[in-house]
Amino acid sequence: MGLHCSDCAYATFTLHEESGLYQGACSRGYTLTNPHVRTSPEDHFAESPDGLVPTVDPFGAEYLRTSNVCERFLLPRDAHGVPHGGHRGRRG
Repeated sequence: MGLHCSDCAYATFTLHEESGLYQGACSRGYTLTNPHVRTSPEDHFAESPDGLVPTVDPFGAEYLRTSNVCERFLLPRDAHGVPHGGHRGRRG
């Protein structure tokens, strides 16, 4: 399966109760979107947190990923002193 932004210490996810879809944010500045949806703002939501990947880098440029995570990925267990806020909601 591999790693996902949903496994990273810098990512937070919230569940929109009305739609049942997740929205994600990266505290490193990457924009997380669903690469299978072509219209905005619909591309900012997914059925599960694993469906959101970095598509724009912190400088506003397109992030040409070779995997579903960026090179700054960090597991929570390795994040000594890294603030991790937000609410992950429930997993789909």
